Amino acid sequence: MLKKFTNLLGIILLVSLQVNAQKVIVTEHELTIDNVSRKGMSTTILLEQEITEKSWLKKLKEFGKVDAQKNVYTVDIASIIGISSTPVRIISTINQSDKGSKVFWSIEMGKAYVSTKDDPAKYSTAEKILHDFAVMVYREDINDQIKDAEKVLSQTVKVQEKKVKQGTDLVNKVERNGQQKINLEQKLKENAAELIQLNKDIEQNKLDQAASVIEVDKVKNAVEAVKAKLLKVE
Repeated sequence: MLKKFTNLLGIILLVSLQVNAQKVIVTEHELTIDNVSRKGMSTTILLEQEITEKSWLKKLKEFGKVDAQKNVYTVDIASIIGISSTPVRIISTINQSDKGSKVFWSIEMGKAYVSTKDDPAKYSTAEKILHDFAVMVYREDINDQIKDAEKVLSQTVKVQEKKVKQGTDLVNKVERNGQQKINLEQKLKENAAELIQLNKDIEQNKLDQAASVIEVDKVKNAVEAVKAKLLKVE
């Protein structure tokens, strides 16, 4: 049991070191999707692709209906406040890399893409959306780690409390054992004294029995003497 908790604690400490002081960086990026080169931006999140995909899909649904084809997500009619008052089109992908999962998204406004060259202000808004998303994913993951760590802590505390109780019980047993030994020794002393007295009483009883026999004989003789007087009466 203790080994299990030690392993869990080691894993938690390792993960906490991996996510320590993370900084989200969004870079302008161009990626070919469905044989079309698309301008957009990307960020690498140091988490498994499955975790990132689930959260990113939820985020994209805030902008409109999402069409998911493998790792390509498309929102044909998207509404993004701060980008455009009219619908735009989102093309996004998530790919696993050595460092984590790389999220890319491209926002089409007619024939143009949101980019630093075409509109720095809109690019900044889109960049912030992706940046804040990555920060949110990290925080959710860390909160999950905290929950796991708290569960391990709770279990460890229970084990520790159990060990303390076992220690207290052992001390109490030792104390009871010591008291029982004292009581037993006292009882043996009392038994020994009682045995001596019983032996004395037995010897005294033998003397009393002998004296009683003599007394009985005296009484018998007295009775016979009285009976003899009866015979003499004429």
